[in-house]
Amino acid sequence: MKAETAADIKRRGAALCLFAAPALMLAGDALRYWAGMEWAWLVMFKLSFALFVGAALGLVGLTRGRADGAGLAGGALAVVGCLAGSGIVTANAALAPVEAAGLDEAARRAVEAAMMKSGVGGYVLLYPLPGLAFPVGFLVLAYALLRARVVSPAAAVLVALGAVLFPVGRIGGVEAAVMSSGLAFTLGMALVAPRLLGLGTTEWLRPNEAGALREGI
Repeated sequence: MKAETAADIKRRGAALCLFAAPALMLAGDALRYWAGMEWAWLVMFKLSFALFVGAALGLVGLTRGRADGAGLAGGALAVVGCLAGSGIVTANAALAPVEAAGLDEAARRAVEAAMMKSGVGGYVLLYPLPGLAFPVGFLVLAYALLRARVVSPAAAVLVALGAVLFPVGRIGGVEAAVMSSGLAFTLGMALVAPRLLGLGTTEWLRPNEAGALREGI
């Protein structure tokens, strides 16, 4: 009984993350672009990454027993991407004052030389790369949802669209792509969350057994 209660709490928590994570990211981006609220965006963006971990685990749970390989791979990549993304946002916030200081050429070269000597230069060059695991992970999870046939194709396509537009907007600096990515994630995951909430305890804990019972095996 306790195991079933704990499983229900996890399932409902994951569904809540599916609703909240993309909506919080979308709201933060809107505040940043249209109200200039950089600090609010930073806090909301980092919090959304934490909630996206729960959302990814919920999607893995939906695909378990139906598309195990793709679900686990996508979930692992998405979690790595969430951790990296939070670090990238923090690093950008720390570097922004240096860029905004308006240093003269000599001071800028001195800063760059100090960074390269300490090894920070290589880190700054490479640190965005793990962040790509976030969109790649959710793209793989969208494929797993389609393969598992546990949600509507429209929901999976919206999640995939959000994942594809994410790096286009963030790396390319395209505001329309950033907002479209957040909107696609929000709509897609809002369609997935009710499916997660509608699962019975047996189907959530033992999807293969539940599927066999439904098919009369």
